[in-house]
Amino acid sequence: MLLANGAPAEELLTEHQLPFSLALDGARAALDGCLSQNYRIAVTVVDRSGQVRATLRADGANPHLLEGALRKAYTASMLRISTVQIGTIVERSPGANGLMVFEHMTALGGGLPIRIGDDVVGGIGVAGVPVGGAGGEGCARIGLDRIVSRLIP
Repeated sequence: MLLANGAPAEELLTEHQLPFSLALDGARAALDGCLSQNYRIAVTVVDRSGQVRATLRADGANPHLLEGALRKAYTASMLRISTVQIGTIVERSPGANGLMVFEHMTALGGGLPIRIGDDVVGGIGVAGVPVGGAGGEGCARIGLDRIVSRLIP
């Protein structure tokens, strides 16, 4: 397609957006999964640009967990890999620690990107599972699996 002046026209970009209903359903699944393991957590789901779509905090969960869940979801969405992987990268390459100066970034485990094929449409983060192991990531994966199971590719 050409413009009146003969220059090629630009096409509008099409981006997948994570619907609120899926974000909320995924957050709820992660929360329920953690509660079944006696973890009082906070969970946040963000969209592709890192904007919050859903946040839940279990009864009795510490308020600071909201910030942790946001950071984990945001980091996974922006860097397109799990926050466990980010932690490994930062540990092996100290220069990568510079990423952590950006607002809302963290190298703490518990955040996963939400993908449709190769397209990252958001992130999910869980905070409040004791440090060590992949507990937070496991709870986040429960939420991620719920979201992905309901996505139309």
